[in-house]
Amino acid sequence: MSLKVIALGTGVCTNGCTPGADRQPPGFLFDYNGNLLLIDASEGIRFRINEAGYDYGKVAHLALSHVHPDHCALPQFLQAKLCRVLWGGATDGMEKIKIFMHEGSAEGFTQVWNWHHPEAGGKLNHFPDKFNFEIQAIRGGWSEEIFPGFTIKAFGVYHGFGQHPALGFRIECQDGVVVYTGDAGITDSLFDQITSADLLIADCGVRIGQEYTAGYGHMGPSQVGMLAMRGQVKELWLTHYTGLDSPEAMIHEVRNAGYSSGECKVATDKLIWSK
Repeated sequence: MSLKVIALGTGVCTNGCTPGADRQPPGFLFDYNGNLLLIDASEGIRFRINEAGYDYGKVAHLALSHVHPDHCALPQFLQAKLCRVLWGGATDGMEKIKIFMHEGSAEGFTQVWNWHHPEAGGKLNHFPDKFNFEIQAIRGGWSEEIFPGFTIKAFGVYHGFGQHPALGFRIECQDGVVVYTGDAGITDSLFDQITSADLLIADCGVRIGQEYTAGYGHMGPSQVGMLAMRGQVKELWLTHYTGLDSPEAMIHEVRNAGYSSGECKVATDKLIWSK
């Protein structure tokens, strides 16, 4: 058995205005014995899946933390998967995908899809003999074993001043536990979800010294460090950061907040964790 996590995108909603590594918007690919789960589908995610050595057509499960455009370019991804089947043929389950999405956002997707595809006559799956997708509305507390021995659990997080339906995810299998906070402000409930994780992938969208802006629903390095310390996580990735603070300064903040027991990385695209 083996689990691999690949950072397809560790950036934010803009690029070209900060120094450092050029990073794409969010996305993480989980490979569990050849079974693929994608968490967040930002713009151009299919290209990055291919660059990582995988076929995006074989992604059969997608979990969305929330539907802000830098995390969710869902119509584009679904159209690419459909055309992949129409032109390249369907093999190994390419003909379907299940999308897990917060129930508060799922109810609006039909209108979005119809806006993109009015010629489909209101049908979500307008080539049902070729490709089908299913939207599964979920909420915090939901869980499902999507592969044998591989369970994904959702928990509610605070984002968009508490007005945007948003989730984090906890992945559990015999090879380890991985937690992805999604875009999340620090709350008491968040501490319960990350306990004893082998890998914590944590939102770090707030700059050093600007924690007063965290009320929108992001965390800064010191907050993430406190979270990781209290949760006793084994490895920490800081993601979704602007790049305006140096990686060294960010790690210094994490350590000063008390997280000293595990490895800390300021994540960059193509970073891999495996167990």
